[in-house]
Amino acid sequence: MLFDLVSILWRLAVVSAAIAVILHFLGTDATEVLAQINATPADIGTLIARGWALALPNLMLGIVVIIPLWLIIFMMRPPRN
Repeated sequence: MLFDLVSILWRLAVVSAAIAVILHFLGTDATEVLAQINATPADIGTLIARGWALALPNLMLGIVVIIPLWLIIFMMRPPRN
């Protein structure tokens, strides 16, 4: 499981670097991309903060429900031979 996570993060880093190199050769940088969509870095930060504020209560609710259910199911399983 940890290997899968590391593998996914590695692929994400490689793809991100490849896209950055392509955009560099095309003469584009982050400020130009943000200007094309009429956004600033502060706007992006605000969107991330709003998304986190929206997701956190639902995430906590899921944790409060799923973990006790998993523990109950784990304790009710028959013993292994």
